[in-house]
Formats: sequence, C-alpha cells, structure tokens
Amino acid sequence: MTKWTLDSQAEISALSASAGGKATNLARLSQKGFPVPSWFAVTAESFEAFLVENNLKARLVPTGDFKQMSVDVENAFVAATIPAALKAEIESRLAALGLEKSFLAVRSSGLDEDSADNSFAGQFSSFLFQKGWEQVADSLKRCWASGFSERVLNYRVERGLQLDDIKVGVVIQQMANATSAGVVFSRHPLKVLDRDKVLVSSVWGLGEGLVSGELESDDFEVSRETKEIVPKVVVKSHALRQSPKGGLVKEELTPADCKASSLSDEQAREIAQMSVRLEDALGSPQDAEWVYESGRLLLVQTRPITNLPPAVFYDPKINGTEPILWDNSNIIESYSGVTSPLTFSFASRAYNQVYIQFCELMGVPQEMVDANSKMFRNMLGLIRGRIYYHLLNWYQFILMLPGGASNKGFMDTMMGVKGQLSPEMKGIFDQVKEPPTYSLWAKIRLTTATIWRFIRIDTIIKDFRQHFDAVYEKARHEKLDDWSLPRLNDHFHYLDDQLLKRWKAPIINDYLCMLFFGLLKKLTGEWVADAKTADSLQNDLLCGEGGLDSTEPTKCLMRIAAALDKGDKARREWLLSTSSEAIWVHLQGPGRTSEFGLAFHDFLDRFGFRSINELKLEEPDLHDDPTFVISSICSYVRTGSYAIGDMEAREREIRAAAEGKVKAKLSGVRLMLYWWVLKQARRAVKNRENLRFARTKIFGVSRHLFRAMGRKLAALGVLGTEHDIFYLTVEEIGAYIEGRALTGCLKALVDDRKKEFQIYRDTPPPPDRFISVGAAGVSMNHMAVLAEGDLLRALTFSDDPNILIGTPCSPGVIEGIVRVVNSVKDAEGINGEILVTARTDPGWVPLYPSCSGLLIERGSLLSHSAVVARELGLPTIVGINGGLMTKLKTGQRVRIDAGKGEVHILGV
Repeated sequence: MTKWTLDSQAEISALSASAGGKATNLARLSQKGFPVPSWFAVTAESFEAFLVENNLKARLVPTGDFKQMSVDVENAFVAATIPAALKAEIESRLAALGLEKSFLAVRSSGLDEDSADNSFAGQFSSFLFQKGWEQVADSLKRCWASGFSERVLNYRVERGLQLDDIKVGVVIQQMANATSAGVVFSRHPLKVLDRDKVLVSSVWGLGEGLVSGELESDDFEVSRETKEIVPKVVVKSHALRQSPKGGLVKEELTPADCKASSLSDEQAREIAQMSVRLEDALGSPQDAEWVYESGRLLLVQTRPITNLPPAVFYDPKINGTEPILWDNSNIIESYSGVTSPLTFSFASRAYNQVYIQFCELMGVPQEMVDANSKMFRNMLGLIRGRIYYHLLNWYQFILMLPGGASNKGFMDTMMGVKGQLSPEMKGIFDQVKEPPTYSLWAKIRLTTATIWRFIRIDTIIKDFRQHFDAVYEKARHEKLDDWSLPRLNDHFHYLDDQLLKRWKAPIINDYLCMLFFGLLKKLTGEWVADAKTADSLQNDLLCGEGGLDSTEPTKCLMRIAAALDKGDKARREWLLSTSSEAIWVHLQGPGRTSEFGLAFHDFLDRFGFRSINELKLEEPDLHDDPTFVISSICSYVRTGSYAIGDMEAREREIRAAAEGKVKAKLSGVRLMLYWWVLKQARRAVKNRENLRFARTKIFGVSRHLFRAMGRKLAALGVLGTEHDIFYLTVEEIGAYIEGRALTGCLKALVDDRKKEFQIYRDTPPPPDRFISVGAAGVSMNHMAVLAEGDLLRALTFSDDPNILIGTPCSPGVIEGIVRVVNSVKDAEGINGEILVTARTDPGWVPLYPSCSGLLIERGSLLSHSAVVARELGLPTIVGINGGLMTKLKTGQRVRIDAGKGEVHILGV
C-alpha cells in the first residue's frame, strides 16, 4: 500500500505509524505548502507483505551478534523478490507522477525515525539517482535491510527501544539535481543560549557529502530578527554530483568554485526565513535538508532538533539567566580527564582555604572576605566529572586585591587563558563587581606590607619549608593501617590545620610570580623585542636557573642510568633485555641491597609521590607501580641520554645569548631596571616550581591516608573495595565517621556514582571553555554550552594547513619523527622522537630526556611542562592551536622552530 497525498491531520498521524518519521514529515511539508519534490511512501504493510512472501520473519529475531545479523539480513533481503502487487502499485504511482523515466531518491523511513525523541540521523540507508525498476527495487530492499543494521540495532539498545517487530517504511522521491545543497537549523545547535541565530550549511552539488562529513561546508549564521549574516566561507575541493550511470560521483571543483561561496547572501537569507516559517508551521525547531535546483529552493526532508533544552529552560523565573564562564586552561595539567568526587572535594576545599588566607595576607578587609564567601567556595567547578575554573570568580578575586585591576592581564598569562572573549560575549563580565576602593592610608599600609613580604620572601619560604618538611616527614612514615577510622579522620584534620591552613608562603610567591613574570613580558615586548620574538626571548632569559626541585627526580634517574651504563656489562645487558615488571620484582627481592636497588629505593623514598596524575587521589603513585620510571632508566641507558652536564651547558649558552640581545638593546637606567625585574622573575618562577612539589607531597600523604580509610570501610562491609572511597567526598567520609551522615548506605551511593562517572568517561568532554546559564546543573544536564571557538577571537592560526602555531617555551630548531601519545603508556620505548600530546603533568618529566622535542596542545608559559623543558634544554612548544592531536599521526615527519612556536608538517 502506498500514499503520497494527505489532506487531514488524522491521515498524517496514521501515516506516522505506517510509513515512518521521514514520510510523515514530508507529508507535513506538503500539507503546509512548502516546496517539496514529488514523492510517495511505501508503507510498513508493504514491508510486511515482502517478509511474508519471502518467509523472512524468522531471520529478524535479534541475536547478540548484531554485526553478523546485519550482514545476514541484507544478503537475504537483496536475494528476495518484491511482491508482484507491490511492484505494480509502485510503477503505477511513478507513472501518475510522471516519474517513470526520472532519477529518484530512495530513502529509508524508520517508524521511530525523525521523532521528537529519536532522530536516528544518518543511520538508515538512502540511495540517490536511481532510475528504472531494477535499481529502485534493489534500493528498496536495501533500505528495508538498513532497519536491521548494526548501528541501528545498537542505537535502539542505547535508547531502550524494542528490538522485535521492527518496521521500516521507504520514501521514493523525485531527485533534485542540485547546484548547491545543505542543511539548515532553525535554532543554532551549538549556540543554544542564543535563540536568535539560524545556522545554514552549504556545499556545491548534492548535500550527501555534508551530511556524511566527507566535505567541508560554508556556514552562514543568520539573525532571525535583523536578517544580518555572518558567513564563514572555506576553501572547498570537491562536490558530489550525479553519475551518468546513476548514484553519485565525487568531482574536483574548478579553481574558482574552490574559493567561491556556495550560496549568495540572498539565498542564505531565503533558506533561513524558510526554516523560521517551518518551525512556526510544525511547532518545534527543525533540522531541514534543502537544495537549490535551477535557482529554485526545495526542501527534501526535515526532522525536529532533539538535543535542545525544553522551553522551560529559558524561563528566567525558573532557571535564571546568570551566565558562568568555565575554563580549564592550566588546571587541565593537574586534573586531566574525569576526576573523582574525592579529589574534587579535596581540591575545592584547598582552594577555598588558600585564597581566603591570601586575602587576609594582602590586607583585604575581613568584611569583604566574608561578603564574598560564595566566590571563595566556587573557585572550581566539576562539570561532567571534569574540573574547570569558574573564571568570573577568579577575575573577581583579582579585582578584590589592592592594585588588582591592573593585574588581570598578568593573571591571563599565568593561568594560560588562550584568548579574549568575542565582543558579543563580553557582556557576561557585567556581573563582575567593580574593584573596591582603598583609602590613601590603606594603600600605603598595604603597599608597605607587600614590599616587606617581598624583601623577606626568601625567609618566609625557608620558614614554610622547615615547618612543612617536619610535618610531612613524620606523616609519610606513619603506619596508617594500625590506626582506627576515628584516628585517621583526626589525622586528616591535623594535616589540614598544619599544612593547608599555613599555605601563605606559596600563595605570596604565586602573586609575586604573576607580577614579575607579567612585568618581564611587558618590558620585553616594549623595550627589547618585537611581538613575534618577545615570548621566545623571555623564555631564553629564564633558561638555566638551576636548583629546580621539579627536575631533580629526572636528574636522579639519569645519575642511576649513568652508573648502570658505565658499570658491569652483564648487568647492563640484563637490564636492557628484561621487562620493567621483572626488574621491579628483582629490586623488591634479591636486588634490593645492590647498588642499583639501594639507589632506586632511595629515589622512591624521596620522589615516590611524583607520578602521573599526581594530584588525582584515585591514581596510583610510584610507590604502587614504579615500572614507568624503571622503563625510563632503561631508555636512558639504551640511548645514552643521561648527560646532565651537557643539558645544563646548553641552557647556559641559550641564557647568555639572550642576555647579550638585551645588552645590545638597553643601557643605563632601563638596563638596570630590566635586570632587576628579570632577577625577581627568575627567583619567583624557581620558587613557584619548588613549592608546587610541596603540594604534590600533601596530595601524596592524603592519598595514602584516604586509602587506609577505604581499607577500613571495606573491611567493615561499608564499601566494596578500598578504592570505592574515591567516589565519596571529604565531607561525606568525615560525616560518616563522626555520625553526621545523611545516609548509611554508602555502597548504594558509590554504585550510583560509579555508573554516572562511567558515562562521563564514555562520552565526549565539554569544550575547554564554555558558558552555562542559570542553574549550572540544569545547563550541564542539557549540555547548554557554547563551544570555545565561538567565544574566543584572539587565537593565532596559520593560513597554511601544514603549519601549526603555538607558544614558544624552550628554543631549538629540529626535524624528526613524531610520537603522538594520549597516555604515558603510549610513549613506552620512545627513542629520540618528538613527543606530541594533549597535556602533561610533572609525572611525565622522566620521558623528556628520551625525546628530541616536545609539542603540547595545552599549557602556558608558566605551566610545569614549559618550566621543566626550559631547564632540561628540550625544544618545546605549548598551547598549539589548529588540531595538533588530530593533524599529526605517529610516524609523520615535522620540523619545529621552538623559538618561533611553529610546527611544519612535512609528511611521512
């Protein structure tokens, strides 16, 4: 049974149950008078007749192997016969519409497809430019079979849809031979906070290449209110067009069409206005496919946009309108990927305490600190399991400080914020309050106190380290398994009081680092170098400072490697032919008292907390599994990469050359002032890195403390395993031990969180920078975010697709093969390649001597990877824009100019 003309709403509703979403939506378009190519539907009743006549129903029983089932069903359907009555009716319909000799589109129309809840977008099959009964019949059978494809069956499982009695309709439609085609969204799908924008995407030729992602599209944002257009025209290379034998062929575009827009402004407006009328007519935002044929606009299908929040989301009385700007610049180095509830609650608590202390030190009035308690407790956010800065609160915090209004740009540099907000988004800063005013006397008093702390910073840091080391050394040797839960809980609060609540020295130095690093950057750009070379020169001047605690673990490993390489040859050969796991077993047993064993256990005792993801409490440290650093030692021995003196000499040469450039440019008072600022910046950066190691140690002893609690709770049957404790918060653990818990069913709570956080791991992360609106949790549920690319306008990209631009950190020009790694495990066995990764943390540093260069997608001039790479003399670029991790593949050859921040892709 087939239909193509439906006049009443009742008929359209009936069609939904018999011919599917695509046919139903086409019927609505026809009924509302939109220009649609002639069409008709082959209904589910016809599909049922096909199954019965060919005895195929038994083949459609779902099995566990969806892939094999998909293949078997398609083979069986293609070999089967179309019932004679159905063939006659289809041929009759084609003749009645004058289409018997026309090219046709044969499209699947699943009965669940293109509904408000389930789009099935791109999952069913379509066949274009089909002509004659043989092609139409084959396409019809393959469309039916696509309802049982592996991807459709998996989609049904994910959505909780039934797998038995699946029915498929098919739309047969006159083929439009488009000059250009594409899609239009009546509400911008990536700018869901902006209700005004329509998004039109267009390609030359047929739109199938756009829908499949095969072709680049021109994009046009069109205002519903003003009709203003913001075009984004890309260089295109190909188009999909009609093949003389039917189907599609991919053709190269002419040079003129490559760069020309595939739509005029007038056409983009016409499409946008039609989509607005379409939304009004159908009662919901629409995702429609359109074509231009001989200058006439046609709609070939439409579906509701299913991923937009409900209308109530935009009700300010319910959800609110307050925007929050989230950004993970810099902090992603410490907390990459999904982070556990325990780690986030611990880190958030620490940030709250530390920055209140800092305000007290800086002389911010107590009443102002109290009035901003919401700001202090919301310095960080946990968004779908990932940690972000609440950026507006950070700007507000800086503005609270005396002189803070002039230091915001310095904070951007320190935190690694990559760009400025676009003009239309700057309004979100309206909620950032004006900086407080301080009386002249208050300014004098605060300035005096700041100068006094600056003069005494070395003494302040020395006193801090003496107290910290005394508490830490005792804490790390405590036998925690001998303690009860209440005692462990009391010990946590003791460490909190003795360490985190006495964190004034690191935060004072961080402030000085922000000031002097920013001031050095400003003076270098204004007095010494041009905009292109200022960052590189500044980095060179910071090379070779020496005395960094961050580099000492790696240098210790290099010294061990040097001793092994120059020692007994048999031991060296055994080392290089044995797995890291077997070496570790040996070092815990008979090899423990050997020279190698003693040196390695001394390394673990001193640096065991310096590991991959060291600030994530749920992650193991080197005490649990040191095979990574054993592998690094073997790599140093194999490649001879342990010449610490050579590295330090190279750094001194770079530093001396940079100082020579400054002397050639400056003299007199300017030179004296510049040297003084440089000296303070060097001291502050060095202190900052060394004090960050203290933070690592706090997290290290806390990790072991919480794991001891986890073992106790697991032994009592409260938790399943000791690691389940990482799915609880600091507050929940303390409340349970002290009798303030709101639930005694911690197992059930943990099980729910495990399921939720696994979803976060299995789904794409939010953008690096985005905006939520109103209640943050509501926005996250609907993923109501703006992509980073729509917020930022100051990123640097190259016009050449084979050149990537980033921030120069440690100079050097090298050419070589890249190793692209997503985890430190991927870098195993690296031997002189250029290491390419999205981000690093201090635990990656042992890899550096085995690399010839370092390319990092994230990071800032003061990120850990930048500071350590400078000290080790490793050519390094961070903050690389333009798709570093997608454009580069392991084995490709590149040339990097780390002084300029340029990566040239050469090929394989």
